[in-house]
Amino acid sequence: MRRVLTISAIAGAFVLLLAGPALAHGEYDHGDIAVATGFQTEPAYVGQPNAVELEISKAGTPVTDVGQGDLKVGVSFGGQSTTLTLQPNFEVGEWGTPGDYIASFIPTQPGKYTFDISGTVAGEQVKYSMTSGPDTFSEVEDPASAMFPPVDAPSNADLNTKLDAASARTDTSIASAHDAADTARTVAIVAFIVAVIAIVLAIVAWRRRGTTTA
Repeated sequence: MRRVLTISAIAGAFVLLLAGPALAHGEYDHGDIAVATGFQTEPAYVGQPNAVELEISKAGTPVTDVGQGDLKVGVSFGGQSTTLTLQPNFEVGEWGTPGDYIASFIPTQPGKYTFDISGTVAGEQVKYSMTSGPDTFSEVEDPASAMFPPVDAPSNADLNTKLDAASARTDTSIASAHDAADTARTVAIVAFIVAVIAIVLAIVAWRRRGTTTA
């Protein structure tokens, strides 16, 4: 009995390990079509290659004939959006898991992402949006929390702040340089005019002195 319980516990743990990635995906159901939706790699981190992952099945059987033009995959974040190309992440009988499709991209900001899926699966129209969260799929995180050993490096937000500050200083310096150049140009023009006036006065004085002498 002890051996049976041990084997059962190991088998249960193995099943949980296999189910781990799917547990981090949101489920979309349309009739007998089911689409597990999420990031290919979860947790998802800023700056790390990732992908929208769709695990598509119909009546429990993987759907393996979704072409690139059958489904449109959109990603939106903070008012910005883009469209990605969906590709099979398998070769039937060769490698990968049948029914697994990905659309690759690199998330650049931490937070909630929304995946917009529309098109045709097995002759049926599907259209839905899914946003990352506790009940769907991983939000994108700053990689600093997962780094080991820790490094004394600023976060992406800190880097953006420093870049903005450096850009502002550069703009100020350029503006100051332009002002200085304009001032120098004005001074040079005034000096030239004064010099011309001085030369004219000198010529006039010389001519008057010559006339008086004659």
